[in-house]
Formats: sequence, structure tokens, C-alpha cells
Amino acid sequence: MLLDETKLLTVDSIMNGYDLVSKLYPFIPSMSIWRACEYAAYKRYSLPEPILDVGCGDGQYFRLVWPEINSVVGVDIDVSAIGAARDSGVYSAVYNTPALDMSFSPESFASVFANCSLEHMDNVDIVLNKIWDVLVPNGLFLLSVTTDKFLEWTTLPQLMKVVQDSDVAAHLLDSYKAYHHLVSAFPPNIWANILRKAGFEIVEHVPIVPELLGRSNLFLDTLWHVPIADGSEFGSVLEPYFRGLNNFPDELGRIIRALLAMETNWPVGSGAVFLVRKQGAKR
Repeated sequence: MLLDETKLLTVDSIMNGYDLVSKLYPFIPSMSIWRACEYAAYKRYSLPEPILDVGCGDGQYFRLVWPEINSVVGVDIDVSAIGAARDSGVYSAVYNTPALDMSFSPESFASVFANCSLEHMDNVDIVLNKIWDVLVPNGLFLLSVTTDKFLEWTTLPQLMKVVQDSDVAAHLLDSYKAYHHLVSAFPPNIWANILRKAGFEIVEHVPIVPELLGRSNLFLDTLWHVPIADGSEFGSVLEPYFRGLNNFPDELGRIIRALLAMETNWPVGSGAVFLVRKQGAKR
């Protein structure tokens, strides 16, 4: 179901994002593709400061999207990212804590940003309540999430079904969900209802990574995370191979543009970006 607040991206906006994002992840196609679509959506908006970045990672993507922002605090559960985030110069402070345990003062942030993090959280309703609490009245919350199509379009497991190896198909899909700790992949209208229930008004919804690009991207990402005999992932084989190809990021960009040019169903994506606004008085 198409939301009334839905706005669509353009091929050029995604490709402009890819040209920048691919410099961060030049030989990891699935990261470049997904982040390019998010970038195209995010650049539609300005976030008032101070900002809370929930699931901040190393901070490099935040810097790429909003290089002009000075007042932002980061939170991440991944201890391996915390050092890089603190050294990045992006954040005034970085906290290594689950979003569930955030303890900021009420109404201490003008906006909150959550880049592809909510779908990995087991208690998303509680996290949304915490985000509502820390926002000022009418504060903005900008987020990206996976949709139900993220699982429906996982091409490698689908291929295993076609060749009638349902056990391998189920194993691949289960392993992929476990790797990402993907606990929430809802249709956009369900995400919208979850956000409204938490006290937010939907300002805009932007579908990202439509079907042709989405299926291709999910094939690459699923393949990337297939375990191999030495205990690593198949990505450890693919990345050096891609590095050895001539002009890989630029030529991948041409393929992405071609896939987008053939797309016929832009309102349906494997991900979604929402801009929402806090409603209501202090609880």
C-alpha cells in the first residue's frame, strides 16, 4: 500500500549518491548500492542540531552526508566501531551502549538519525519510546529501515528453490538473517503504524533500492556473507577480485544506472527512509 506521504527518488539523485558513497566502499558493491540510495533520500532534508546518531558506526557515512553539522552525539553497540567513531572528529561524544539503554535527558536533542539500525533491534518499541523522549517538541527523526521485500528478494535462496534444494535455500536465508540480526523487515505501512504508535507524525516516506537493483544487490550481499572453509566469508574472495578489475567502481556505476533505467515500480523498495516528527507533550 502506497503511503500518502511517499516521495520517489530519481536515477540521477541515486547516481550522485553512488559517485560519493563508492569512495567509502569502492569494492563492496552491496554497501555502495544501499548507502547510495539512502544518501539520495537523506540529502532531501536538513537536520537541526544537536543531533543524536543511533547506531553511528565509525562516523564516516554521517560525515559524508552532513559535513556541515557540528553538534552530534553517537551511540553504537558495536565495540569495534567505537574507537573509530571517537577518532573521526564527527561526534562531540560517543557512547558504547545498546539503544535500549540510552539514558540521555528528556528533550535534549533537536533531531535523531538512525541509519539502517532499527531493524536489528529486538525491542524496537522501547527504543522508539526512548527516541521520542530525548527529542524536543516537534523534533525530527530521520531513519532508514528494511522492508518485507528485503527478504522476499533475496535472490540466492530463491535460486536454490528453483533448483529444488529447499534445505540449502532455508539455510542460506536463515544464515543471512542471523548475520544481520534482522528482526524487523516490515512493509512500509507497518513501519508507519509502528512510528505513529510511538508518537510520531509521518512527514515523508521515500522507498529505496527498487526491485531490479534490490534483487541484484541482495544477491551480491547474500553471496558476500556465505561462510567458506577457512572460517571467513566469500566476500574475502570477492573483494580482492574486484580490486583487480579495471575501473571497478565506475563500471559498476554504469550497471547500476542501467538497472535503474529499466525499473518499472519505483514505489516499492527493499528499504525505506522515513522523516517523522515528534507529536505530543512530555510523558
